[in-house]
Amino acid sequence: MKYINDSYTVESVLRGHPDKICDQISDGLLDLYLEADKSAHTAIECLGTSDTLIVAGEVRSSANIKITQSCQLLYRQITGLMPIKVIDLISQQSPQLATVIGQGGAGDQGIMYGYACRSKYNYLPYGYWLVNTVAKRLDSYREETNAFLPDGKIQAVLCENKVEKLTVNVQHKSDADLESLRTHIKQDVLYDINAANIVIVEDTGFIRGGFENDTGLTGRKIMVDTYGGLAPHGGGAFSGKDPSKVDRSAAYMCRFVAKNIVANGYAQECCVSVSYDFGQEHPAMIYVIVDGSYSSSVMEIIKTKFDFRPQAIIERLDLKKMKYMQTATYGHFTNPNYPWEKVISL
Repeated sequence: MKYINDSYTVESVLRGHPDKICDQISDGLLDLYLEADKSAHTAIECLGTSDTLIVAGEVRSSANIKITQSCQLLYRQITGLMPIKVIDLISQQSPQLATVIGQGGAGDQGIMYGYACRSKYNYLPYGYWLVNTVAKRLDSYREETNAFLPDGKIQAVLCENKVEKLTVNVQHKSDADLESLRTHIKQDVLYDINAANIVIVEDTGFIRGGFENDTGLTGRKIMVDTYGGLAPHGGGAFSGKDPSKVDRSAAYMCRFVAKNIVANGYAQECCVSVSYDFGQEHPAMIYVIVDGSYSSSVMEIIKTKFDFRPQAIIERLDLKKMKYMQTATYGHFTNPNYPWEKVISL
């Protein structure tokens, strides 16, 4: 029994999508805090609309980060657009939470999942890898050519692991030559993509984008961030959270474990889940599904080889040294160079 069927739909978005702008700014601020203070704890969320960015959340750090200036620089870096009005509503992290984290406990209750399958696409389903690869190529092409504007989406429909339809919608200027744009994207970006039907920029056009068109919010693209909705998700977002937050670090650990179970030949497909109680160092539960069913032998390997305590995860994956803004685009599990993507011998 396979965990994921061979017929499904997945999507990804470009760097200039409003939700992804917020994710990147949240993680960009996290990077600034950790660069100045490795002990910083953050839970930063952004909401962007029209010409305004609201930044909220909780921080505990000795670093003095200029939030307004930093957000404006990050917004310009991401979109190439003019500075945006910033409303800073960041507050101090609660003393209770600081105490719990300082004692090595989980800062919140929650459920996290990690998935991997036997695949040459970094142990991920082909469709999910495909849409994120296309998104990355489109962003690179836009930066090189200015052929279109920052916002955009990609969606793929697969049947029996073959691409039935690939839809690419990118924001463009009102006077853009759409036929020329379609031709260049097909030739320069989608040159090696085999699909029964490729749609590039709907006939209705896509002129207004970014915060001008839609409100953006940190954490609203959690399916793009993880497995495209093909594997379970506990609901907790990643961006803006330092690695003491198990929403992020334990999800990375679950992926690390699942990938290595598959890479070491113990399964064709693996899904690992873990849950925590607030303030507790050890997980409330660890569970694994391999090739469609529970495996006690694989569970024993996991218990023997992997430590799911929050501080142990941070140390094993070296999460205090990570630059997180790069993870906020194209999925958190598509880059084989991330520390939780490392294949080890079990």
